[in-house]
Amino acid sequence: CRTLRRQGSAALDLAYLAAGRIDGFFEPGLKPWDVAAGAVIIREAGGFIGDFIKGPVSDELPEPLQAGIRLHRRVDAMSNRLPGIAVSVRRLDPRLRRAAPVLLDVVADHCLALRWDSHGYGELTAFAAMAYEAIGAFDQFLPEHGRRYFRRFRDADVLSHYREPATVLRAMTYILERLRFAHLVHELDAIIGAQLPVLMDDFEEYFPELRAAVIAWKRENGYG
Repeated sequence: CRTLRRQGSAALDLAYLAAGRIDGFFEPGLKPWDVAAGAVIIREAGGFIGDFIKGPVSDELPEPLQAGIRLHRRVDAMSNRLPGIAVSVRRLDPRLRRAAPVLLDVVADHCLALRWDSHGYGELTAFAAMAYEAIGAFDQFLPEHGRRYFRRFRDADVLSHYREPATVLRAMTYILERLRFAHLVHELDAIIGAQLPVLMDDFEEYFPELRAAVIAWKRENGYG
């Protein structure tokens, strides 16, 4: 059995899958950390680890993990400047504007899960399992509270359940409570209810633009 396509590393091949640049990838004899490295570069796994590693990215971290964290930070920076995101922000209740970028990040995850057949790779549950394996392979770089959070996150299979409005509502409620906007929780029902169709339309406009920007950034920085 032979590799179907090789770019020099499993991490890069899996990153290409995430970006939609190739249609499939198979290689025999991969170790868990080979797959994990690629999955970290994918948005969810890289984002999870990156949220617990603050400040400059240490050269002592494994190179694939450094790449995943930098990509996660780049995605956040790019998404905040996209016109389509600004449109979505303006759709929310003005009282939610300060929390809007974080809330819309969760909404985008919900939209992606709902449109996974169009924008994802393979089955969402299989992707989620790969992401959990990726995070687990690098969990020694998480602080203890990060490891506890990850275990709960994995055991509840949060990634797969992002299709469900209840999961999204819980995540956004937690965000508002942490930001001391708990008095605005009642406004969240509209976001995942009446406003969701137009927010989904916005997502379909800005997500391809974000994907293209990520591909360009990776190419410029030697990741593709």
